[in-house]
Amino acid sequence: MAPDPAQTARSLGTIRTELEFLASSGAISPPQLQSIQAQLPQPNGQQSQYIDTRFASGNTQFNPALVAQQAQDPNNPAHPQNPKHHEWASKLAHKFGNAAVYGAGATFGADLVNDAMRKF
Repeated sequence: MAPDPAQTARSLGTIRTELEFLASSGAISPPQLQSIQAQLPQPNGQQSQYIDTRFASGNTQFNPALVAQQAQDPNNPAHPQNPKHHEWASKLAHKFGNAAVYGAGATFGADLVNDAMRKF
């Protein structure tokens, strides 16, 4: 189901107004405002041509084979003999821990809401 064009236009107008307020209050800089606005669809409904360079290659998924390959390179922090390996492994563990806590919290929250909705 396609979104209603009027609702989309209203939402984009609200976003632009809020961004202009943030820029005028100094919460974001003019270059930040321009960058964010470049990512929004145009008022005529035309999609933005902006492509985030982090996702331009299309490689947005975790690749275990690449990590294994990097671990063979002594200059890479993934290599066990690299001086920064402990720091790299610690950051990786934190990321997995945060993901587990977030997942558990999201599951708990969803279960809580679903149980509450069943009672009403």
